[in-house]
Amino acid sequence: LPQYFAVLPETRGQGLGRVLWRAAMHWGQTHGAAYQLLQTEVDGPSDHLCQTEGLTSLGFTHTTAA
Repeated sequence: LPQYFAVLPETRGQGLGRVLWRAAMHWGQTHGAAYQLLQTEVDGPSDHLCQTEGLTSLGFTHTTAA
């Protein structure tokens, strides 16, 4: 399963998410990852971070609780 990281709302805006993001991408690259799976909430902070890092969406998935 993918690993998750988050930045608490009270500490956002300090560039911590970007530091974590870049460290995760570097780790994957140096350890031979074939791909990296990203999950974000549409229009959420992580979605905006991914967009500013030059990523584009490959699509959306929506599920509802049974």
